[in-house]
Amino acid sequence: MRNQLVGLSGLFLLFATACGEPATVNTSGNARVTVLLTDDPGDVLEAWVTIDEIYLQGDGRSVLLDEPVSANLVALVDETMTLLQDVVVPAGTYAALRFVISGACILVEGETETTVYSTSPEYECPAEGDATGTLVAPSFDASGLKVNFPESLVLDEGETTFLVDFDVAESFGQQAGQSGMWVMHPVITGQQQEAP
Repeated sequence: MRNQLVGLSGLFLLFATACGEPATVNTSGNARVTVLLTDDPGDVLEAWVTIDEIYLQGDGRSVLLDEPVSANLVALVDETMTLLQDVVVPAGTYAALRFVISGACILVEGETETTVYSTSPEYECPAEGDATGTLVAPSFDASGLKVNFPESLVLDEGETTFLVDFDVAESFGQQAGQSGMWVMHPVITGQQQEAP
């Protein structure tokens, strides 16, 4: 079985051996998980996110990634990036797949110059230039951002792929009014795919 994470503006590809509903863990076997990232162009020149952790939520957390990874979603047009690969987790049914995001920034082209908007002055934005604008974003550094799947995640023994779509065009927009700030409301969906 395979599972992939893909985005119209950001594409996350996740391979696993099993995935499912609220967390019932079958201790008779294990599953393997891989995550790739890709993107379609959005309205911004660069869109960076830093993912500190990726985990499956069941009776507890099954951590798939626990080291920070930064990715420019806009640079991943027609490309994929491996976020994690062949991570072994207990087979069973899981309630959710979540991404813990510690920060984000975007590079936007204005009428006369480009501007970097960041979620925090402390966030080390990989975009060229210093951040001079604010990117308002919900906090995803504790419980994590839930990937919306049409069904529960059932991981059987073997290989599963989750296709996760992080839509840049829908996830970033300019705040109404004259504040000059940008807002991040991540739109991230996923689907579970079976291997042929």
